[in-house]
Parts: sequence; C-alpha cells; structure tokens
Amino acid sequence: MNQKYIAIFLAVIMVMSILPFFFTGNSNKANGDSSSIESSSFDSIPGKHVDYELNSVADGLAVTSDGAVAVQYYDAQAVRGTPLELIMGNTSQLDGIYGSQVNKVYTAQYLDGTWFNMHEISPQVVAFQYYLSPDLYNGYQILSRGNDVYNVVGEPMLFGEKAQLESVLDAIEGESAPNSEFDRILEFVEPGAEMQRLLVVEDGFADQYYLEMKLEDDMSYSRTTVYLNPTEGTINNVTSLAANSSERALFYDVYSEDDILKVTVSSDASNIYSLAMEPQW
Repeated sequence: MNQKYIAIFLAVIMVMSILPFFFTGNSNKANGDSSSIESSSFDSIPGKHVDYELNSVADGLAVTSDGAVAVQYYDAQAVRGTPLELIMGNTSQLDGIYGSQVNKVYTAQYLDGTWFNMHEISPQVVAFQYYLSPDLYNGYQILSRGNDVYNVVGEPMLFGEKAQLESVLDAIEGESAPNSEFDRILEFVEPGAEMQRLLVVEDGFADQYYLEMKLEDDMSYSRTTVYLNPTEGTINNVTSLAANSSERALFYDVYSEDDILKVTVSSDASNIYSLAMEPQW
C-alpha cells in the first residue's frame, strides 16, 4: 500500500485518541477544559441545529463531499462493556471535548489533510467554551473552538474545519449531491455493524477496502472485509487463509463477483482476539 494512504488510514483509526490535543492552546475561552463550565441546553445556541440520522458509514457518506479517502463509523454506545470496545478503543478521550459522553462517531479525512467528524453526545448539552461567529451559515451557528476547529450544535454534533462543516451543512440542506465514490463497494455492505471503515487504496492490495466488526449476539462476533478490484495476491491469500481457518477456530464465508471480493470471518466470544488479528490480505 502507498505510504501516504497508510498514514491516512492510521490517522482515521487513531482519531479518537488524538482529538483532545486540538484543545491544548493557550486560549482560555475556546479550549477543551470543560471541568468548570456550566452546562446549558442546545437551545442556548441561536439558529438551526443539526438534525440528521447517523447509524452507519453510509449515513456519514451521504453528507461527505467527494474526495474523502478514509472514513469511519463507530457506535461506541453499542459496544460499551463488550470485547469489541477493548479491540476498537473507547471514546472517553472525546468526552472531554464536550463535557458529555460521546456515543457515536463518524470521521472523514481527505488526501489534502482536511477532515471533519460527527459525534452523537448524551446528555445533549453545551458544556464547553466557544466563540460565536458573527454570521449564520445556512441558518446554522458555527462555534469556534480555537486552533481552526469548529462545532455546529445538534444531533449529531459537527466538529472539524470550517470549510468541511459548511460542506456538510450544504448536504444536510439538500444543496449538494451525496458522495458516490464508494457506491460500488457499499452494494455489498449490510446494515448493523458497530464499526465500519472505508479506505481508498493506491498501489496496494485493492482499489478500495471496507472493514467492519460486528457483534452478532452475546456469544459470537464477525469481521467482514470487502475489496474492490482486489489483486491476485489478495485473492490467493484469502483463499489460503480460508482453507485452514478451522485450525484457528474461525469460520470463513468467501464471495467473489467480477470486481468484488467479500470475506466474512466469524468466531465465538472466546476467540474474538484471533478474529481481530486474522490477516486481511
């Protein structure tokens, strides 16, 4: 895989652990320290508030402008207290951004390094410091958090660079076309996974790559990968892994069609770490 895409992919994976560092500047009016801030309701913020259903990576992509090379959806509330939380990490560091618990996360990153996030929080309060922008954008108030990072209040909260947040608001208001770059690979993605990632790959094992982790029930888990235009090496590696998977107490379901390779690996709860560490290509 091209090194720049590896870096982007890792940035998406690690975004939940690094975001609090955006708020370590010397401003005492727009930082992430909410310990001494009195909470207020969303109604304290003038203008319209975001009202958008976020339940999957597809929902996030519907308001993501073209050009995203790595996106992720994570339902932290659903996996809290399960082994999936230990594998994928928790959102406790994000809670400090809002002074409220983060339950769902969507992240999008672009090749030029720009990015935005969407966060569902509970309780729905404003417990952070901010600057009000002098003008509304499409009827929404964009809050400055300092260091060129902004919020728009609502469900979900929008968080990131101003130009990207404005693009999201345009999409929510129906003023721009939804992202279509991942449409082909998403034809093979079923709803319901607690963690989903999509990546554009350059000079690697496929053209695009999808990964999900899913809690099937209290006793079993699955990991699904979908590859757009996988290389012959990827196909051969998956075939080899599937052939001896019973030795690792894993169960493979492999489907291929023209430009698509879809692989679902499942295991019971006692073997979830083997499932998580199973090679993907």
